[in-house]
Amino acid sequence: MEFWVSILEKSEQTIVIKRVKKGGGGHHGGSWKIAFADFALALMAFFLVLWLIESTTDLEKMVIAGYFSDPRSLASTGDGGTPYVLDMGGTPLMLPNQGMNPAVVRDEEEPYVEASNELENLEMVEMARLRQVEMLESLKGQVENLVAGNQAFEWFDESATVEVTEDGLSIQIVDRENRPLFALGSSEMMPYARQVLWSMASILERVPNKISIYGHTDSVPFGDNGGQYTNWELSSDRANSARRALVEGGLEYERFAQIIGMGSSLPLYDDAPEDPANRRIVIMVLNELAEQRIQEGTRDSELNGVAPPDEVLPDGEAPEIF
Repeated sequence: MEFWVSILEKSEQTIVIKRVKKGGGGHHGGSWKIAFADFALALMAFFLVLWLIESTTDLEKMVIAGYFSDPRSLASTGDGGTPYVLDMGGTPLMLPNQGMNPAVVRDEEEPYVEASNELENLEMVEMARLRQVEMLESLKGQVENLVAGNQAFEWFDESATVEVTEDGLSIQIVDRENRPLFALGSSEMMPYARQVLWSMASILERVPNKISIYGHTDSVPFGDNGGQYTNWELSSDRANSARRALVEGGLEYERFAQIIGMGSSLPLYDDAPEDPANRRIVIMVLNELAEQRIQEGTRDSELNGVAPPDEVLPDGEAPEIF
């Protein structure tokens, strides 16, 4: 009996279970995950910007910059378009200027529309200019690569200057005493100079731009022939010889806008007009603006009663302008 009593007493004892509640510091919570997610998102956006800068052209960068400068100027008008980067489709439920007099709304919007159109036109002109510069820079590199590493063209590398100017790509070939472009007092081109122009023609035909050629001489009088043949005629004939060499190299006759003899009027060295280095040929690959100016000048001449070159010169000859 006592045995069972002792068992009952033991079964009625209180059992205490201690549970330790662990409390973490603030850094063990979930806030760090939010901060890290913000950091990862910012880092992703940063690398996305770097990728866009590397993968886009100058023209595309200009368009993107124009959008963020004035998004409304690039927005569609009158066709249900949206000025926002993400087009969610459709038109807004609340139409602006709803219930107003259309004439009043039109008068208020016209100045803005005109300003937007003007800005858009300026952007298009700038985009076209950038395309031209990019194309001419590429053409410049091709001309420079033509003579690089070619021993036969070493003289050209020393005598020529290739640069992009306001009017286009200027290829200036200067006459040297030891390497003249033409025979003395003649428009007969030296064989090595003709060979370079033949090779250059294959590069120039890759672009559609018009070409002007300018001939220059020094100020040394040309012989004693009673003024029948002067530096004006000589410079013009030499420019035309350069044109013929390019045509022989494969360049089409229609590609030429002007063949001009400048005589000694624009010396390369003003303080030494008799220097042989003033004798030179300039081949200008015209950009669109320069070509447009020449075309407008030609139309003005025709309107003033000057006959077109085709009506004055025999077939196959280029105009000479003095």
